Amino acid sequence: MKFSPLLAVLLGFSAILPGSVAAQTPAPAAAPQIAGPVLMVTDLERSIRFYTEGLGLQVASRLPGKPGPGAVLTTPGAARTPFILLRQRSPDVRLVPPLALGDGLSRIMIRTPDAAQAAARLKDAGYSVPDTEGKLIFFVSDPDGYRYEIMQVPAK
Repeated sequence: MKFSPLLAVLLGFSAILPGSVAAQTPAPAAAPQIAGPVLMVTDLERSIRFYTEGLGLQVASRLPGKPGPGAVLTTPGAARTPFILLRQRSPDVRLVPPLALGDGLSRIMIRTPDAAQAAARLKDAGYSVPDTEGKLIFFVSDPDGYRYEIMQVPAK
């Protein structure tokens, strides 16, 4: 299985990198923190349902304004955790370059202590999940086509 070392380091997943890459990646003196991706969605409420009911995230806040209404989603109970910002584009806002939903991003990796439990939660919420029996990693897409790699990483 291959991981992008740059993406893994930026997102704080150095534990999944091969030892030689992780060892060669020194932390900056004042380490920046990744806040999270901003995803443009076609239907904010439909997307919120996927992320809350399907993935178990929580809505931390809602945002008005341009480029459209939005919501900040975080991990329940985690302080200063990375977040996902969803924005529903208003039809009167033109983006340059034009936005192709779900394109230009390979996937977002999400760590979970139990991949089978994460898959069951998604299935129970009505989302399509591949057969995950005996697997520690699986892939799922949100309603707008953004892909997620759900990977089991034991709690420390």
